[in-house]
Amino acid sequence: MDWIKRIDWKAWIGTIALIIIFREGAVWVMKQFGHPELGNLAGLISLLSVLALWRKFKKIPASLVDTNNKIMKESAFAFLPISAGSLLMMMHLGDETPMFLIVLFVSTLIPLWVYAKMSKKWL
Repeated sequence: MDWIKRIDWKAWIGTIALIIIFREGAVWVMKQFGHPELGNLAGLISLLSVLALWRKFKKIPASLVDTNNKIMKESAFAFLPISAGSLLMMMHLGDETPMFLIVLFVSTLIPLWVYAKMSKKWL
C-alpha cells in the first residue's frame, strides 16, 4: 500500500477534472449548434488551444504533464476492443476494404503523427 502514498492525488484529480470539464462543456456547446457528435473533437481542440496559450505565458506544471503521460500510456488498452471490432467489420466489407483502410489511415495515423510532432516540439 506504499504506492498509494506516492500518488499525487491532487494532480490526478485535477487532470481528470480538466479533461471532463472541457469534454462536457464542448459537448454542451456543440449540442446547442445541433451537432453533439462533434463535442469530443471540439473539446480536444479547445483543451489543446488553452494549454498551448498557457504554455506561451507560463510553464505547464510538471505534475500535469506526468499525470497526462500516465493516462495516455494506460488508456492505450482501451482501444483494443475498438481494434477488434474494426477487424471484424473489415471481414464483412468485401470490395470496400481498400477505401476503409484509406479512411482509417487518414483519420488515425496522420493525426497521431501530427500530435507526436507537436508534443515533441512544445513539451
